[in-house]
Amino acid sequence: MSIAISSEAPDLDQETGPIEEHQYRRGDIDFCFMLNRVHHNLRVFDYRVGNYQQKRDFFDRIARAEGLRKVFTVVEKQDSKSWRSVGFSREGAIPGYFRTADAYVMSRVYTEDGDPIQGGAPKLNAAPVSSLTGDAPEKPRSMSVELVNDPERLQKIAETAAGPALYAPFRRQIYRPDLALRGKIGKKQYWVGAELDTSFGHVKLDLMTPPQKEADVPVLVYCLNTLLEELKAQEMASVFAMVGADLPLVGQVYSTLNFKVTAKLTDHYCRAKDGFIGVQLWHRRIASSSNPRLPSFI
Repeated sequence: MSIAISSEAPDLDQETGPIEEHQYRRGDIDFCFMLNRVHHNLRVFDYRVGNYQQKRDFFDRIARAEGLRKVFTVVEKQDSKSWRSVGFSREGAIPGYFRTADAYVMSRVYTEDGDPIQGGAPKLNAAPVSSLTGDAPEKPRSMSVELVNDPERLQKIAETAAGPALYAPFRRQIYRPDLALRGKIGKKQYWVGAELDTSFGHVKLDLMTPPQKEADVPVLVYCLNTLLEELKAQEMASVFAMVGADLPLVGQVYSTLNFKVTAKLTDHYCRAKDGFIGVQLWHRRIASSSNPRLPSFI
């Protein structure tokens, strides 16, 4: 990970790691962005200062120089119109992302030559996903369950999951889950991770060990449901997950637990042997109230 703070355009010629954070300041423009070289995308943070067209032109230059497929940002409704006016597309929403307000995913997709795709991001078509039927998931026989918050263990599982699970951090500075649940049956382990944003009450989920066959689905449904109960106890309000459109068994886990697809993101991740793939964003509210409980002394 690398963080550069510059009064001019940041120097991106030297690769220092797969994920880099940069802060850019020049004139009346001031924002941060996270460059993910593994997935050839860039996420914009702290974007409100400065002219939108100048910012768009800046990211177009980086996209061409770095061979990026996508630049995206997560914004409130009033800001989505400004991004759309300079050629970004609204690809969907994350309900309750700002606790009391939804977020919109605004994206700009590029060709292999680095040119922005005319007409906005192409629509993502994904096959429907089925759900398991029956009562609440039961704990599989001989399964042990452990909640893990040790940073070193979480960092290791994040690095291991980067390939098969398409794990990619969604926030700044910390590139691993804050909490994970490990289920173990014999020698086989099942990991489900959670990135918590306590200020807004939302959580990004990841099946760090995605199901390889149908028999893995009910096991992971139990693991994820157990983790959701823990997150609810910690007063998280809503949860979401970004799932490759070509991973129907992962989608089945979320669908079984009543998640709904609220966004379809074109060419969002890159799998080494398959190239760029689209992502479905699954969401569910887990709290009955969107407002945090206040301490008794207030």
